[in-house]
Order: sequence, then C-alpha cells, then structure tokens
Amino acid sequence: MNGFAATFAACLLAQAPAADDYTPGGLRAAAEAMLAQYAAADIDLPLDVKAEFLEWQLWRYHRAPHGQVYNRARLPERVGGLPEHLPGSDTSTWNGALLAALSYKYAASKDPESLRRIGELVGGLHLFFHVTGQPGLPARSITFDERLRQEGMRAGTSPDGRPLFYRGDPAKGTVNQLAGGYAALMMHADADLPADVRRLAHDDLTDLVLHLVEHDYRLTERDGSPTTYGDLTPLAGSLGVPFNAQVAYQIVALGETFPPGDAPRRRKIHEAYRQLREKHHVYYEAPLRSLIHPQRVAASPFLKGMNDRNHVTNAAFTGLALELFAARRDGRAADRDFLYELGQTMCYSLGRIGGEKNALCNFMGAALLRDPPTFDAMTRDDRGAALALEERAMRDGVEQLRRFRLDRFDYPGREVESAEPLWVDQRRSDDYHWKADPRRGWQVTGPPGDNVRCSIDFLYAYWLLRYYRLDEHPALDERAAAVLRRTPALRLSPPAARAFLDERE
Repeated sequence: MNGFAATFAACLLAQAPAADDYTPGGLRAAAEAMLAQYAAADIDLPLDVKAEFLEWQLWRYHRAPHGQVYNRARLPERVGGLPEHLPGSDTSTWNGALLAALSYKYAASKDPESLRRIGELVGGLHLFFHVTGQPGLPARSITFDERLRQEGMRAGTSPDGRPLFYRGDPAKGTVNQLAGGYAALMMHADADLPADVRRLAHDDLTDLVLHLVEHDYRLTERDGSPTTYGDLTPLAGSLGVPFNAQVAYQIVALGETFPPGDAPRRRKIHEAYRQLREKHHVYYEAPLRSLIHPQRVAASPFLKGMNDRNHVTNAAFTGLALELFAARRDGRAADRDFLYELGQTMCYSLGRIGGEKNALCNFMGAALLRDPPTFDAMTRDDRGAALALEERAMRDGVEQLRRFRLDRFDYPGREVESAEPLWVDQRRSDDYHWKADPRRGWQVTGPPGDNVRCSIDFLYAYWLLRYYRLDEHPALDERAAAVLRRTPALRLSPPAARAFLDERE
C-alpha cells in the first residue's frame, strides 16, 4: 500500500462523501471528520495530512474531464449534481504552478498516482496551447460550457472537434509559471512518464520557447497582434530589462537545457541562450558600471506589488535550478559567476519580501541557500545577512502552511488594511496566495457560499519544501517541527484503506 494513500485513508475515510455527493455539506463534513480523527485544529494538523486532503479536494472538485484544474468551483445544492468549473483570468498560469507542485511531489515521494496525474495535467495544458491556433501561445482559460462564457472569450474547438470558448491575451506571468512548471517536470519526473506524455510536454515547451524567440520576445496572437501584457523584451541596447530579463532567461534556458531534436530549432534556441547569458548577462549589471540593475528588481518600489515579486522570484529560482540540474547531469561544476549574478535577484527578493510571509518564495530562497556551494557563490557580499534572512524565511514559511485552513469556501465580508503582513488565516481565501497583497485582511460578515477554491499555492510550497528537505532545517522550532513530522501510515482498518485506494484507481 502506498504510504501517502494509506496516510490519507487514515485521516479521511471515517466520513468520506458518497460518490455522487459534491455538495458543500459533504465537503465540510469530510474536513470536520479529518480534524476529529486527529483531535486537531487546522493549525496543528500534520502538514502531510493537510497536503493530501487539499490535493484530494482539488482533484475531486476542481479537475475538469479535459485535464485542467480550475481555481474556483461552484458546488451543487443537491446530491447528484456536479461542480461547475469557473474559468478565471489566469487558469493556465496556476495550472503551470500545479504542474511544478506535482513534479516536486513525485520527486519527493515516487507516488505513482502523482505521475498519472502529471500525465493528465500535461494533456490539459496542451489544450491551452492548441486552442489559440498559434504555436507556443497559451490561452488564459477555457470553458466548454457556454453558460460560463466570460466577456471577451472567443469561440474555438478542441482537438476532437468539440466547441469551446477561450480567453486569449496571455501575459508574461502566464508563460513564466508555465515555463516553471515544465522545468520542474523535466528535471524531476520526465524520465518516468509514458512516451506519449513526454513527447507532448517536450513539444509544447519547445513551441513556447520558440514563440518568444521568433517573435522578438513579445507574445503574439495568431493575427500578428501583440498581447496586452506580453512584452518580455530582455534587453534595452546592451542593458538587461528588469523582470523581463529574468523571465526571458528562464524560458530560453529551459529550451537550452532540454533542447529539441530538430537541429535548426535547437540552433535557434542556443543562439538566443548565448545572447542572454554568455554575451549580455541580461539579469545582472555590475553596480559601478550602470545605473540600471536588473538584479534589484524584486526590491524595487516600482514593481507591481506581490504579484510581480512572486513572478520574478520564481523565474530566478527556476533559472538557477536549471543550471544546478544541468551541472549534475553533465558531470561538471556549476558556474559560480552565474550563481552569483542571477542569485542576486534571489538575495534582493528575500531582503524585500522575506518578512512578508510568502512561503513559496521563502522556501525557494532557502532551498538554494541550503546547498553549501550555491550559498557560497550567491552570498559572497554578505553571508551573515543571508543566513538571517534564510532563518526568518523558514520560520514564516512553515507558519503559513500551519495556518492554511481546510475550509476553502468564499465567505462574504469586507476588506481591512493592515500595517503589517498578515497570516493566511487572517486573509480572504485567494486563488493563489503567493501573488496577493499580504496586508489585505478579510473580516467575515456572514456564512459561506457555494464557491470553493483549490490550494495549488499550499501544494506547491509544501512539496518544494519536502523535495529540498527543508522540513529538517535547523531554524525550525519544536512547534514547526511537530507538524512537519511524517504521519504514521497505518492508522486505519484494511477495508477502509482498500476502499480509498479503489476510489483513487
């Protein structure tokens, strides 16, 4: 019996919803039964158990038959009804983050069910690319239900000819998270995927890279018009353009690290890579040689809040992770100058948002700093300050995961402003907490509705933490360590565990 499956069976099956019960009441009862099983509040629930529950909820209530996961679902009033999957403005963006989360989970656990879900999600992601009719350009969201068609959605068709509606006009954040997802997939799960899934994923990521390169780093619609927020121009003259540089480099480095078999396409990607990294170092400018310092962008007051800080931090982390992966694969030492230069984006990011309780970005920084050679290369300017930031980042990050509630329903209320960053249990449920303003609290004024949000944000942060073994970090206190200890797997009778496994299969 898979340990993760048995663990979750132990915490949930005392009161699992009936097979045809997708009502809000059925979901709440399952959460309450799980908490009762452990005699715990949300904040003291073991994090592996919380992760399994939130992924179960995601796959049961938010996954559509075409392989995509929707951040919000509207649950039916009566047993027998099905959830309505509500398309959002950034569905494909956060499906990219989910691909990364599942890839880190597979790397940490070797759970075969996670590998199957990755394959299903790769098919769902392909639909985002297919529907635009422009190779490498993803749609933002899709619906097959005309009743859920949003303003600005266009008519399209699926590969099997079914009519659907999609929102185009993707932004740089869209391709940033998709590239991060494909990078995690290729580094941590690709070798174990079925051949057809590997081929589909590789073709889509190659098309994404070449779309940028062939359109001068501007996301471009099928009719030749640029998208509204898709300018990723990485260079102005010979200087790197902050934010664009990190995202453009990540995407091109993905294509360079996992190149296509076709020689002309491979050469085109390599030339772009050579320009961005070897010739221009677009993500870094020496402080005494220029007034523009791309590496400081995450700390800039001109950046558009946490949304953009999250994106640029994710891009820099993935760019560094690709270098470390390629060095191990190729049997060489990682490029210390590169680790320092792109690593400065991470250092400035931790300095700016390290105290804003962004668990995902915190864990990304800590994962790099826990590796001694990478720490030595990245922090040669001020190692003491980097250690202090890492310790705070770890404590705050784990506390955020502790405070994630199982109740993901939308509640009516009013927004309240805080002078200090807030924990997630003081804020409104969000599609993706790591891109939201941490100073905006939420005062509940009434009972929950029937809209529920999934927890891609929790899963990405938790499984990245597990993969990099940050649950063993010396900065964590006893309270944090307690929720991170792995839960004993065998806590349920064999018939109940078997029933849970049958449902997964």
